Amino acid sequence: MSATAAASPGRISEWKVVKGGLVVAVGMMTGQALGFVRHAFIAWLLGTGPRADAISVAFVPVDLLWAVLSTAVVFGFGPMLAARTQHRVGPCFGELAGLLFRPLLVFTTALILLAGPLVKILAPGLSRETAETAALLFRMTSLAIPALAGSALFTALLYSERRFTVPALHQSVVNIATIVVAALFAGRYGPFAFAAGFVAGAWLQLGAVWWNARDVLRRQRGSKDRLGWWFVLREPLPVLLYSVLVGLNAVVTRAFASTFGVGATSGFEYSLRLLGVPLALLVVPLSSSMLSEIARFRSLHDPGAALRAIRKAALVTGGLAAALTAVMAGFAPWIVSLLFERGSFGSISTATVSDILRGFFPSLIAWSVLDILSRSLFSLGRTRVPILAAGAGLLVNATICAEAPIRSIGGIGFGSIAGFLVGALIVAVHLWRIGGVGAADQAA
Repeated sequence: MSATAAASPGRISEWKVVKGGLVVAVGMMTGQALGFVRHAFIAWLLGTGPRADAISVAFVPVDLLWAVLSTAVVFGFGPMLAARTQHRVGPCFGELAGLLFRPLLVFTTALILLAGPLVKILAPGLSRETAETAALLFRMTSLAIPALAGSALFTALLYSERRFTVPALHQSVVNIATIVVAALFAGRYGPFAFAAGFVAGAWLQLGAVWWNARDVLRRQRGSKDRLGWWFVLREPLPVLLYSVLVGLNAVVTRAFASTFGVGATSGFEYSLRLLGVPLALLVVPLSSSMLSEIARFRSLHDPGAALRAIRKAALVTGGLAAALTAVMAGFAPWIVSLLFERGSFGSISTATVSDILRGFFPSLIAWSVLDILSRSLFSLGRTRVPILAAGAGLLVNATICAEAPIRSIGGIGFGSIAGFLVGALIVAVHLWRIGGVGAADQAA
């Protein structure tokens, strides 16, 4: 009787997890596919010219912010909001949003006011005219930041309520809006149409998730708890730091690419998008399934089994990433030509992106392994080593980009490869050590 009673909730819970994971995976794959369409459209209209370089730099803050928020807010604030939903303890959505709103506005205002100097830091190799265009686009895309942050917080709230469909469409909505607005106005306004479409899509998605969460917000009205900054940040802070450190690798490499002349910055951006799709498809579904496995092993007090599952996941991820890297190394010109070579994106652009891609794509192997291992360690409650690994990797990347005598455009990604490899090795050695300690304890 007790065994049946205990098993039933487990089966229900597992089905809800699987169903939610499938919805999120489908939404993510749809968003990634539409992202390809968006970048193919940019390539068609702008190629790898100065305007393409400008728009690549302009999207740096919103791309980095969304990469960080989509992980840190969902996994950091999600448990808080879920506890509020299930047990009526912890902060409600309005309290979290109110505490974060003012700093977010200050941050957005600072980005808009300091756009010029920031562009010089993010892409020191751009010409003066291109940098000025990038600064204007930078200011435009910064207007999407409050909407992106709000959408991320609403996503955490809706996930805590087991509502996955609307928040899972975030990338799709933003990409569709960007494509539609650009199709209508890019002929007249060029790259500014892409920035306007992105901002419109971000605010449209915020409206969609707010509409979907109205009944939840009504239920949470009336709370008067006063929260401190540390109470709010203590859960998401480790994941936030890790996400920022990992995301800054692309920022550093893009800045280095800008020193190789016209076309290198946008060429790296296209390469990053080509790498980002398999990275997301390898890491997100597998890490999501790993979370439930690790939770089960922790509940059974079997850390050895959890570590074995983590190692298998890392081996599978690394093996698939290595196979994809080999394919890309052999067929990069054909793949780039098939996806992008039309309109303003000619054979010279194909050659540029292919050279960058061959040199940058191997970072997928170490990057994906680092992400799988780090997310698994976060789920085990071990946060210091992933942050240390991400910081060490960023330092290695920045040092190589600043000091190594790299002259070939194909070497743009060398610092990224070395940095992620160092980070992955640090986490792997840590897992090996705690696995050895656990085995020794069991033997004793």
